[in-house]
Amino acid sequence: MEEQYKKTFDQMVDSLKMYQRYELKDKNRKDILDKVYVDPIENDGILNLCLKDNTTVLIGRRGTGKSTIFMRMQNELRKQNDIMTCYIDVKSIFDVAKRNYITINYLKTSNLEEIEQYSIQRQFILDFVDELINEICKNYDTIWEKFKQKLHISKSQKAIDKLKNIRKRIQDNNHLSNIEMQTLQEVMHSNVDNMSYCDKRSMKMDISLSKKKNILNAGGNRENTLSEGEENGKKYNRVFARIFKITSIVTEIKSILQELSMRRLFLILDDYSEIEQTSLVMFCDLIVNTLHNNSDNFVKLKISAYPGRVELGELDRQKVDIRYLDYFQLYAGDKRNEMESMAVAYTERLMDTRLKIYTGKDFDYYFDTTKTSKEEYCKYLFNMTMNVVRHIGLILDYAQELSIIQGERITLNILNEASKRFYKERLVQFFEESKTAKMTYNERIESLELNKLLNQIIDKEKTIKTNIRTNQYTAVIFQKERNNPYTSHFYIAQELEPYLGSLELNFFISKYNEMSNKSGKKVSIYALNYGLCMDENLRWGKPKGNEYRTYFIESPFNFTPVIKNFLSENKKIYCENCMHEFSEEEYNLMKKYGGTCLKCGCKNSIQEKRVLSDEERSEIEEIEKKDNLLEREQYQLLKLLQYSRKDKTATELAQELDVSWQKIGWIAKKIEEDYCYLKKEPRKGKMYYVLSDLGREYLDSITP
Repeated sequence: MEEQYKKTFDQMVDSLKMYQRYELKDKNRKDILDKVYVDPIENDGILNLCLKDNTTVLIGRRGTGKSTIFMRMQNELRKQNDIMTCYIDVKSIFDVAKRNYITINYLKTSNLEEIEQYSIQRQFILDFVDELINEICKNYDTIWEKFKQKLHISKSQKAIDKLKNIRKRIQDNNHLSNIEMQTLQEVMHSNVDNMSYCDKRSMKMDISLSKKKNILNAGGNRENTLSEGEENGKKYNRVFARIFKITSIVTEIKSILQELSMRRLFLILDDYSEIEQTSLVMFCDLIVNTLHNNSDNFVKLKISAYPGRVELGELDRQKVDIRYLDYFQLYAGDKRNEMESMAVAYTERLMDTRLKIYTGKDFDYYFDTTKTSKEEYCKYLFNMTMNVVRHIGLILDYAQELSIIQGERITLNILNEASKRFYKERLVQFFEESKTAKMTYNERIESLELNKLLNQIIDKEKTIKTNIRTNQYTAVIFQKERNNPYTSHFYIAQELEPYLGSLELNFFISKYNEMSNKSGKKVSIYALNYGLCMDENLRWGKPKGNEYRTYFIESPFNFTPVIKNFLSENKKIYCENCMHEFSEEEYNLMKKYGGTCLKCGCKNSIQEKRVLSDEERSEIEEIEKKDNLLEREQYQLLKLLQYSRKDKTATELAQELDVSWQKIGWIAKKIEEDYCYLKKEPRKGKMYYVLSDLGREYLDSITP
């Protein structure tokens, strides 16, 4: 295999595995996104949806291609003279806001947490407006416009000057502090005055209960906290609206753009779900709703979000185009019986296109097709990744290390080994962080509990495997593969789906299908991660043939009791007013009727408490005692360098960690100066980050 084609394959892999708005360039630094773009739906179905003159929300887990779709949309819209696009990285703006936090001394309150939260949100709004202006300037500052600027006849320059005046006006608002002082005090007094008897009693009970043995407050009364928090959030948002006059700013921006003959502004809000819930609600209420409701149909929002983290506020969902990008939700609405074949066809189109553009070589140049066909490889790539594009890139990166770099072609065995390494080095890190990185007490408990639940699911699959092999399950459907049965899928009652949300969001499981079980009840089928199955010696999939269509809904694969038993052992639901305990079913019933206690009638008094065993509590206490815990992002950066084949620049680290390159500099500086785990090395005009010997020793010392 020629060296130049090893390099072009590596470039192709990089184009698949990066987060962020990764720039797809050829060797001449020309944008090739339009050439390499492959839509998940044939005939550019998703792209055409985004090009519509509607608010659009793309929902998918990390790496499913949301940002790439919006980049492709921007390229298409820039061909039109009457539409302007603007990209806003919501998470990046919020990160900057946090780093720029300055205490507001003139707010006379003893609640420092409240001041800090307010300060962050205030800076967040300033940064949002600033980023909007910068993006518009950058995207529409053309050579022709620069020429006209010199002649002082540029409409574009006049528009830019007006936009800069808006920014300056917000930053230089002389009477800002007086408005803040007055309105914040109004909110604080209102919050105290409006607390009900049950709410005040709840605060007292919460303190005493959290001290009881084996009971941990998992964030307080979730229903009460959310309802009260949302109401307070709306009050804060009205404060911001008064201070910054968002509506008038939107109207002013609209007028400026219309002077440039613009008919629409397509505003892309990427990484929308990355900020924490309170700020997400605030952002939606203040920015999203305002833009949608007060722009007179001028601003069209294009939003990317995670499953279960979609906050649309007052937007009418019937007037919003929502499309899911994860496998089941993406294809289930079309032809249910052809879902998998459509997904595999997408994988094949994706691979063919990237190989053609980046390498100019066919599939069989890099893959050994003497024993495994191209179609089979693509099917296995789908099984391994559920068509998460970034995961395809990461698995191929591991595969090329084991083959292409050695001058050999990729085989199915190499792909299997690569999928296992991907699971162990990338996905399992989510659980490792709970033992090796700084996080809140509740975050640590949640991670440990998820790990515990996943292990129970794995143990159950192993038991099924043993029972099939030993003829304890005698069903005919197991007969064909009794010696090495398939035990990678399971089903649950659909009402339990929310409890698997975090495991699915972090790719340990994926929703695979929906079917009716033997009792005629609709159930949800989940698949374990392929690499996890390789690591645990569980066979992924089901036997071939239509007669095995119901394989996944055989009674042994009913994991509803597993989930319910886990919930009953690890969660306590009770009324903090009368202290009566309730079952999960009773809790769901109370939620439907406003959270009123079925026993005493007190509203918003139902609490969820996580119940810890002595062993779990002891484990957490030991972790908390460690003095070498890094921040989570610091730990992630070091682990990425540990598992990478090559040292990386700030830009490369940012694209793999899904943060801005500026934030990489901020994270790396702390690791380098405070811990000496990292060092920088200049090479050919670029600065590379390299693990120091001390950094490698640290990572070796904490490896489970």
